[in-house]
Amino acid sequence: MMMMRCAGVTIELLVVGKLKNQFSYIHEGVAEYIKRLSPYCKVMITELAEEPIKQGMTDEKIKQKEAERILAYLPEDAYWVALSERGSGYTSQQFAQELWQRHPAVNAGNQTSRGCVNRNQTRMIWIVGGPLGLATRVIDQSHWQVSLSTLTFPHPMVRLVWAEQVYRAFRILNNEPYHK
Repeated sequence: MMMMRCAGVTIELLVVGKLKNQFSYIHEGVAEYIKRLSPYCKVMITELAEEPIKQGMTDEKIKQKEAERILAYLPEDAYWVALSERGSGYTSQQFAQELWQRHPAVNAGNQTSRGCVNRNQTRMIWIVGGPLGLATRVIDQSHWQVSLSTLTFPHPMVRLVWAEQVYRAFRILNNEPYHK
């Protein structure tokens, strides 16, 4: 499954919350994978404000406030992917194939792309909720729902795991060594 480099593709990680200084090793790891991804696509990370926990605010109310910010940010012409424990789990090979099949800008020649709203989409936005996760409405409105693992990770670690898996997928799709 050889793939061409996708010059016009932007893959964005939209996260609720800022990465704190104590996680500098995550900054370094993510920066390394973004550098490695540069021959394949443009990668951006966008941080939205985390809703402060206030007396009398339920977890659901907090997630709803964050959902408002997320949905206001998301452009209609992008392909949205929710990272959620409710999403589908994949092996690295399966994940690469799903990425290939689902995103029209990555898979420019495949007429059977699943979940595509617009075959001219060049932007894929991966959504990570705050420490409480994503509101159901964000998950339900996303074009694809992915689970990185059944394990629970520290919230900031998701950035690094995601970046590594996207890089691994591009290497697999290009039949390049790395994934074994």
